[in-house]
Amino acid sequence: MLKKTFLLLLLVVTSVAVRAQGVLEVDDLSQANAVYSSEGEKAAIEIRCNHTIPLKFSSTMDKSVDLFSTEIQGTDSVYFIELPAGSRYRGRVITVTAPGFNPLDIPVDLEPKQLRTFKIYDPNSMVDAGCYRGHRNMGVREIQNANYEEALNQFRVAMQCSDCDNVENNANIAKVDSLIKLRSDADILYRMLDYSAAAEIYNNIVQINSYDAYAVQKFKECNEKYSSECAVTFKQAEAYFDNRLFEKARALYQRVVENGCPEAKTSTERLNSISNYLTAKEEHASVITYEWMDGAPIGIHYGRYNQTKGGIYLHLNVNSKGFSALQSNSGNAIPDHPEVNFGVGWTKHIVKSEKVPVWVTFGPGVTMKGFYGKYETIDKNSHPDEHGYPTKEAVVEDIDKEEGQKFNAAVSINPEIGICVKYSYFAARVAYNYRFALDSALKDFLGQHCFSLGIGFAF
Repeated sequence: MLKKTFLLLLLVVTSVAVRAQGVLEVDDLSQANAVYSSEGEKAAIEIRCNHTIPLKFSSTMDKSVDLFSTEIQGTDSVYFIELPAGSRYRGRVITVTAPGFNPLDIPVDLEPKQLRTFKIYDPNSMVDAGCYRGHRNMGVREIQNANYEEALNQFRVAMQCSDCDNVENNANIAKVDSLIKLRSDADILYRMLDYSAAAEIYNNIVQINSYDAYAVQKFKECNEKYSSECAVTFKQAEAYFDNRLFEKARALYQRVVENGCPEAKTSTERLNSISNYLTAKEEHASVITYEWMDGAPIGIHYGRYNQTKGGIYLHLNVNSKGFSALQSNSGNAIPDHPEVNFGVGWTKHIVKSEKVPVWVTFGPGVTMKGFYGKYETIDKNSHPDEHGYPTKEAVVEDIDKEEGQKFNAAVSINPEIGICVKYSYFAARVAYNYRFALDSALKDFLGQHCFSLGIGFAF
């Protein structure tokens, strides 16, 4: 009899102990396209649970289950677990334990790079919870379901409970008010087609309530529409740019930059190019002149004469014999003494007058002057100059062009400096260049000093 009584008491105690343990349940919230970025064949598990229930984990196929990170999102603790994945880990079971609850087993088969998400909760959290805790828990549950109006109603009812935690309840009300306003603002921006701003607000909602599937979906849609809009706007701007419709292109490039589109860097470069072009056009920065030069009276000069930064110029001068030389295919057809002069350099604004601004030009050049015959150094005592002094220069002895006669060229390097003035659409330029003959004996033949004069237009 005593033995039976002892066994009965033991059974009762065991039954009470078992019933004292709570039961946890799990929902699989995994998305089919969720990806975990990692090196090697690894996958990840994300487990969410109310922060009042601390969790620990073990595995049937791993010596230990190490948490990659743990963070608080709203009222939830979020646990991230990284595990090896693949066919050799088929049949893995993750065991979740928490104080006061029975262990919960979750079968998990993972593929490499896969992300699985689970929500663990106490289904009896509202049983015998009392007035305030009951309505608070229902409000939290409605937040997780993204039913913000109903959640607000539950928190307002909880305010009337005698056991109300006013600090916590006011924080919950403020949180729901914020979520309602954020959703309203995001929806308005979405309808206004401002997808970039709407996406930012939807993302803020997800940061507060990661269970809000509506905000998650809208965030994804906004990003897709935003990317598409960026691409279309940039493509249209490029079409205007290619057709030199710069004002229309500038407005679209500016929109791309303001919206922070992926094409913003290229758009900024295009905006700078358009700004430089329009500024140069307004300032009539391009100058083209007809250039006269002694020995090569046929010339053209083109340069950029900017108001606020330096520019470049180039010019080409020839004589009529030079054109014939350039066109000739036979050495004997080249006329005597053709001359070609080419120069390139820089421009700098020095007198910033509104009516008649002035620029200085400077740079190197080269001259080539041809002749038939030969040149030789004359004996210093045989050909005195006009003052009776012996000459040291060479003379060019022109001879009749015979079959096979050699054509010679004298070359000089010419540093040049000049001045250019503009008045409205008109421009004038004067320049001086000093010729350094590569063969010093030909300096008189080439001429050591040369002036040029140009008159033309600014546009």
